[in-house]
Parts: sequence; structure tokens; C-alpha cells
Amino acid sequence: MKTFVSIFLILSTVALSIMSLVQLGQVDFASEFSNADAKPTNTRLFDHDLRATANVVIESNRFPTHAFSYSPENGLWMGVEPWQDRADGPKAIEKLVLFALNAEIQDSLPATPDNLQALGFEEQAINILFTNSLNDTIANFSIGATSAWHKKIEGKQELLIPTVYLRLRNSDLDDHIYLCTDTTGDIQKLFSDKLTHFRDHRPFALNIQTLNQVRLLRDKTEILLTHPTPNAPWMLTKPLELPTDRSAVMKFLANLSKLEAIALHSTDSVTLPESSDSQFEIAVTTFGSDDETTLKVFPPTEGAGSCYATVSNRDVVFELPLIATPNTSNYITQLPKSVNELRSRQMMQWPKALRADLRSVIIRTPAALAEPVIIGRIPGEPYQLITNEGKQTIDESVFASLMQSLAATPVKDFASDAATDFSPFGLDQPLLLIDFLFFEGQPIQLRFGKVTQAATTANTPPTESYFANLRGSPIVWEVNSDLISKIPTRSWLWKPREIWTLPVIDITQFTAQRKGQEKLTVNYDYLEDTFTATLGDQDMTPNLLPQRAKFFLNENHVLTAQRRLSPNDPAAHEALKDPIFTTTITVQEFDNQGLPSQLSTYQLDLAKPNKSGSSAFYYAKANNIEGYFTLNIETVRKLAALDLFEDQD
Repeated sequence: MKTFVSIFLILSTVALSIMSLVQLGQVDFASEFSNADAKPTNTRLFDHDLRATANVVIESNRFPTHAFSYSPENGLWMGVEPWQDRADGPKAIEKLVLFALNAEIQDSLPATPDNLQALGFEEQAINILFTNSLNDTIANFSIGATSAWHKKIEGKQELLIPTVYLRLRNSDLDDHIYLCTDTTGDIQKLFSDKLTHFRDHRPFALNIQTLNQVRLLRDKTEILLTHPTPNAPWMLTKPLELPTDRSAVMKFLANLSKLEAIALHSTDSVTLPESSDSQFEIAVTTFGSDDETTLKVFPPTEGAGSCYATVSNRDVVFELPLIATPNTSNYITQLPKSVNELRSRQMMQWPKALRADLRSVIIRTPAALAEPVIIGRIPGEPYQLITNEGKQTIDESVFASLMQSLAATPVKDFASDAATDFSPFGLDQPLLLIDFLFFEGQPIQLRFGKVTQAATTANTPPTESYFANLRGSPIVWEVNSDLISKIPTRSWLWKPREIWTLPVIDITQFTAQRKGQEKLTVNYDYLEDTFTATLGDQDMTPNLLPQRAKFFLNENHVLTAQRRLSPNDPAAHEALKDPIFTTTITVQEFDNQGLPSQLSTYQLDLAKPNKSGSSAFYYAKANNIEGYFTLNIETVRKLAALDLFEDQD
């Protein structure tokens, strides 16, 4: 309300002044002001599409005239005067163009001398000229003072948009001052410090799509990052030919493109440090050009928060921050210090073609040299477990998990890139070997080693380190023990975890008995949809709740193990000598003609892994498969859901 009162008082003062001047014969409205109507409110100030702007001229008494031109060849804005250098298109020029494009009229008043003086259109005015590529004028205006009034936009969150006074220049039909929205928040800030914001403070103007190569030189170590086409993955070719970590490369390129100086200095105003052995250069090359654009970074002085740098295609000295500042979060010390920060931390790369060519996987350990795990296939067929007894179906999820672990688990560290003696890594006597054989490709052998270091003090245990290497390669990785523990090294770990899948319609009976309690027997006729039940010798049919009996069948007709165990697992063997729970499910079998044949009974015994306390799993043994397995607690609860009877008084 105060703002509207202020505007009203200004307009009243202007009106009274004009009336006085008219009475004195000092003002002739016909000669001094246009009679054209002002542009309507809530409309754009400019009629042309300002997105076609190709040239910008900025004039003011505050600073020298600045001119800029857009280069469609490289998509960059360039300074024409007073300096010839790359301009900051995104943060300055395009911001100015968008400001004008979005300027919406909120009010207007005549451009009288008093109004022009009061609203900043005299000595402090900033004059802007936009022309298109044909040099046609598409906007010519002056920027006056900022207004205290804000446009309110209602919504879930109220917005207040600042406003500023603008005036069209060289217009014969319009001589008004317009109060317009300022979508930048404060357009005047853009012209502070003699337009230093308009000069691009970034050493590089990178377009990732056109970037072909990046060369990073630190001291005497050169890192070369390249890719042959824009869509090809980035590869390291120096100091070694290595695959890259895509996220690390993208982060590096993003930081490089956002690297920004805290100040720009003319080359004759700064004394650069003398050349030293400490070199730091970053050079980029684009597709279709062999010319490098090189940023040379000079060592900082002791205790400094910034350093100087020059770039080969610009005549200016950059002052780059060494740490984050209030105005920039990208700084020179963020860039990689070694090739390890960019290289892939995956041991194995599995492109689609290599996966399709894989024929077999052989896993061997010193503890079971005579019993290697052999997984193989013939073209077009699924993988199978190959044993002395023949071929067996495998759990496909185990195979997928193994390949995922080897391809996706990051290594802990890079132990060596030039190993010739592998004994320091325990790889001369590996604890685990995995051979990958292919239909057409060359075989690959991945080997793991363990090194045990003696305790340094009496109170600390020995430490174990694990390493991996592809035979024939000098590269050695340090890996986490968790990775090795996930590798299924015994044949039973590859067997399907599905214990049974029984059709509910073929089930005729199920029983359940807890240790020390009477046996529950439930008979089921699917066609009649009826149940009978006994508990010991007692007939419980009248008290049986059919929906609970159906719940038991629906939840337990499919049984899946948590984990398969060795057929000779001593703990499971001992525990299941005295099971705490036994259940059976009887199924009607049918012959080839679909006629009923014999009955098959599937029995499951459960035992706790410890005598007392709760357990996260139970040992189990089924009569239809070989070996032991574990069941998780949720599966055990479903098997033990035997509250099948209604409450009795």
C-alpha cells in the first residue's frame, strides 16, 4: 500500500509541475511528448522474438561501451569491444536477453523530464541494443531504476517478482516509461564492476558431444582420455590402456567445464611464476580438429587460496580457486591427481558379445581340487552343472549373481600395474581360480590370492589381504574378502533352491508334528472341496476351519530353500538327528494316460541351529532331494501355521 501511495505522490507532483509549466508557456505538449497510447499492461514490452538476437551493444556513462556478437559456428558469444575474448553467454548475455524477452508491462507513465530524472533515465541509464543476424534492430531500450513494487503471483507458494523501469529508445510512436517485471531478480547486478561478469571466467567452453580427447599432465605423468566417436565409451590410453569408470569420467568433465576463475587479469598486470618441475596442464581436442586448447596451471604460492593459469586460445590470466568459495563450488584441486581416479574399478568387463560367446565356467579351490565346479552349455541351451554323475539343472540366479559380482563389485585398491612377480600377492599359489572358456574367444583365467601379515602387537590378530589378477596381465587388484565369500565354490551351491512344487489340486493329505506333541493329519478332497482331520487318535473334523487348512496348502505347496548346504554338513547332520518339527504332504500321481497311479509323500524335517534362543534360520532335510539346506524364519512360520481349529469352550 505504501508503494502505491508513493507512486501516486510522484504522479501528482509530476502533474502539478506540468500544469505550472503550461501556465507559464514553457511547455508545448504537441512538441515535447507523443500522443500515442501506452502499451497495455500484462503484455510483453517487446514485439520481436528476441531469441533471434545475434549482436548486443551496451552503453552507459558508468563504463565503456561493450559490444558482443554470437558465433553460430561454435555456439559461443564473443566480445567485440572493448576486449576481444570469449563472453559469458549463459550467465550474462543470455540472461540479459531472457530478461528483455520476459519483461511484462505492469504500469506506465509519460516520459517527462522530471520522470526521466527521478526514475534513473538520465546519467545512470543503461542503454541496450539487440540486432539479429541481418543487423536489423529487434530491441532498443534503456534500463532505469529498480522499483520497490513486486508483482504477486498466487499459487501453492506465493511468488513476488521484482520490477524495474524501462524505456523504449528511438521510438516515434511511444514515449512512455514502463514498469516491467525483472525475472533476474535484480538486473542492475549484471552491470556491476564495469561488466566484468560479461567476460567468460571459465577456461574451457566444453561441449561434451564434440569433445574427442582430454590430456592431463601432472609433473611427468601424462593421462590421455579419448573416445573415437561421441557415443563411444571413454577409454584411457595413457599411461596404460584401461577401461574407465564412467561416473568418474563424467564427474571430471563436468568439473572441468564448470571450472571458473575468481578473477581475470590482463597478461601485462601479472607476473607469472617461473617454470618448475611441477607441471600441471589440461588440454582438450574436439572432433574434426587436431588443435589442442591447453590450460597451463602455475604452482600457487605457499598458503595461497588461488593460483594463476593461462589458456592457449585466450589472452588473459585466470585466477583459479584452490578451494570452494562463496561464488563457486568447482576448483582446480578437484581434478584427478592420478589415473586411478578415472580408471574402472571393475575387474572384468562383460559386453553383450562376450556374454553370448561364453561356453563354460570352471571354479577351482585348493580345498577341492578333485571336485571343481564346472558350469557349461551348448549353443542355444541353458547352463548346466557338469559332474561325474552327469548334467544337472542349476539355479540360474546363482550364475547371474556370480557374473554380476565379478563385473560390478568395485576393487578395493590397485595394488600394481606392472607386476612380474606375483608371489607378494599370494597369486603364485592362488586360493581360488575361475576359468572362463568361450566358443570362439580366447580363455580368461581370474585368480585370487591371500596374504597374511603377522600381528604387530600381542593384542592384535593377524591381518589378511586378498588380491586378484587376470592371468597374463601385469595388473593386480586388492579386493574385499566379501567378494570371495560370495563365489559359489562347491557344486551344491549351484543346485536349485526349489525343494518342491506340488499342485494343490493333487494334494490328498498333509501332516505336521511338533516334537513331543501329537501328530496332526488333514485329508483333502479337492473335487469335493472337503477336509477331515485327526489329532492323534481324536477326530477333529467338526472343529476344523477349512479356510485355515487351505491357507496352509496355498502357502506350503511350493517350498524354496534359503541356502543349499553340503550333503555332509556336520552341523546340519547333528541337529537333524533330533528334529523339532516334521511335516509331510501327500500327492496323487498320475500315469501317462492321466489315470491315478501311486501316492507320493514329501517329508520335511526341521531343526534349530542351537539348542536355546532364537534363530534366523533352521536346518532342513527333505526326502525328495539329496543334502541339507536352510529355511528362513518366515518360511518356517508358514509351515508351523497349524492353528486350524475353532476355539472350543
